[in-house]
Amino acid sequence: MSNEQNFATVRGIYEGFNTGNVPLLLSLVTDDFELVDMALGLSWHGKQGWGEWLQNWATSMPDAQTRIDLIIGQGDTIVTEHTGVGTHTGPLNTPAGPIPATGKRIELKFAEVFEMRDGKIKAARVYWDTGTLMRQLSA
Repeated sequence: MSNEQNFATVRGIYEGFNTGNVPLLLSLVTDDFELVDMALGLSWHGKQGWGEWLQNWATSMPDAQTRIDLIIGQGDTIVTEHTGVGTHTGPLNTPAGPIPATGKRIELKFAEVFEMRDGKIKAARVYWDTGTLMRQLSA
């Protein structure tokens, strides 16, 4: 696929998340998709796993929005930096157990590396800082 198509697919992730368009989000990944959340040290697989990872953020911060700050890529690799904001009004599941709602507003920077195949995302590695999240939730 062309760089333009790969960029459009990745931009669709953020647009779909911001509008709550779950069918769009699921359509943008391959059936054998793998997501590795580097901060949590966990992986999710397939469209179902992708949906579970996204749902955790959407449940914990129903008003969450993302803004792409940087998008670069070549060939089948696209890298983004984005800012996520939201109000922590629901439980956020973590490997150490759920973090109950705090009502606090957060802003997090994420970096994501997407590996593309035939215009869809076949893998994503997500980088973010748990320390920044915890400081904001406990402040």
